[in-house]
Amino acid sequence: MSPLAPNFKWAERADKVYITIEIADVKDPKIEISEDGQLTFAATGSDAKDYALDIKLFKGLNKEESKFAVTGRAIVFVLIKAEEEWWNRLLPEGVKMHNCKVDFDKWADEDDDDAKDVDTSGMDMNSMAGMGGMGGMPGMGGMGGMGGEGGGMDMAALQQMMASMGGAGAMGGMGGADGAEDGAEGEEDVDDEDVPPLEDAA
Repeated sequence: MSPLAPNFKWAERADKVYITIEIADVKDPKIEISEDGQLTFAATGSDAKDYALDIKLFKGLNKEESKFAVTGRAIVFVLIKAEEEWWNRLLPEGVKMHNCKVDFDKWADEDDDDAKDVDTSGMDMNSMAGMGGMGGMPGMGGMGGMGGEGGGMDMAALQQMMASMGGAGAMGGMGGADGAEDGAEGEEDVDDEDVPPLEDAA
């Protein structure tokens, strides 16, 4: 079966484009952008269906400075334009897509003097620099179901915690929504078997 085309919405500022692909709890996302404005996305949704989006934007992008975040509800892109100017459209002239809509939550017009950037400080933004096809980065489902919000965890502290709990066995409790039951069982096993010897050794 061919992948489904996801719904997505967009807004812009003079120097950037915001694109939000509306798929919840994506797994194994693969994302590519190119300097000429090509955006390619593929992933599996929480409904176990495959989704794919391949679009050519109106003009070129600065790949090195563009970013994205995978949240529990969507994939959010902040794509920096190659040249600072208002496009007033997302796709090339004559191209229309029924699944493309205006993002009124982020929208600003060219004549809005007080148009501000969208606040993405609460998102775990990943850089597109040096990336080809990819999936499994921290914050992109590469650590079970932790999603975009888990990517801000201190990795050194995480590794230390794993070591004290018996190594990779502790990861069973970090499966997120995808493996909550298995994670709970994994934690019980660790508590019953691994922790007492470590305490005795200490």
